[in-house]
Order: sequence, then structure tokens, then C-alpha cells
Amino acid sequence: MTFDTLAVATELKDAGFSPNQAEALARAWSHVASGDLATKSDLIGVKSELEKQIAGVKSDLVGVEASLKQDIAGVRTDLEKQIAGVKSDLEKKIDAVHSDNVLLKWMIGFTLGLSLLILGKLFNVHLP
Repeated sequence: MTFDTLAVATELKDAGFSPNQAEALARAWSHVASGDLATKSDLIGVKSELEKQIAGVKSDLVGVEASLKQDIAGVRTDLEKQIAGVKSDLEKKIDAVHSDNVLLKWMIGFTLGLSLLILGKLFNVHLP
């Protein structure tokens, strides 16, 4: 962007500034204007590039989301299999304990009955 210091100084003099003030302000504005200032077309270009990058990031996120959903589904399936295995093992162990309890009840009942018979014979108790 070009900056016409003579035109600015002339306008400032016409507006009532002294020649020294007008020239000093024109030089100061010239330094500012000669810096790296973005033009409207520069900004439009940057905006366009940013929009492309944002679209790319959104596309990447869609892929990551799909991958995560697959991973989660796989983990869920594995966990369900493991839970089913643990459940089956627990059911088998519970059944084994239940069978042991039934056997133990029969053994206790038989032992009590036998003990009563032995005590009855010891004390010569006749049962009707």
C-alpha cells in the first residue's frame, strides 16, 4: 500500500496545522502505513485458508468419531463375553455348593438317625 506523504502534509496544512506539524504527522503516518498491514484481499485470503483448514479438521473429527465408536463397540462386546463367562463360572460354583449342601443335609440326617438308634440300643429304649 502506497502512502502519499506530500498529499497528507498539504491536507494537514490546509486544515490549520503548521508546516512542521503537518510534515511530522505525514512522516509518522508514512511509517505506520509502510509496515506490514493486511489489506482486505489479504484478509479474504486468510479467511478462505482458515475455512479450508476448519473443514479439514471437521472431516478428521468425523473419522476419529467413527473409529472411536468402533473401538467402543469392540470393548463392549469383549466385556459382555467376559461378564457372561464370569456369570457362567459363578452359576457352576453356586450349583456345586448347593449340591454339597444337599449331600451334607443327607449325611447329617443319616448321622442323627443312626445316633438315635445307637442311643436307643444303649438305653434299651423300645420305640413303638
